[in-house]
Amino acid sequence: MTYTITLPNITRDAASAVEQRLRGRDGIEDVNMNLSSETITVRATLTYSEVLDLIRQAGVAAN
Repeated sequence: MTYTITLPNITRDAASAVEQRLRGRDGIEDVNMNLSSETITVRATLTYSEVLDLIRQAGVAAN
């Protein structure tokens, strides 16, 4: 599945933390951060909720 998730008011440092948290994790196939639109697109075999949990574990609010 491919998910596009809004990360309101994301900073460059927070975006880096999210990417680091997701990349290389089992079930995460691709990560594409777009700071200008405050979104991240994630291709994963995980559920939407599981991806959100990983993002939130990096300390970032996600919708």
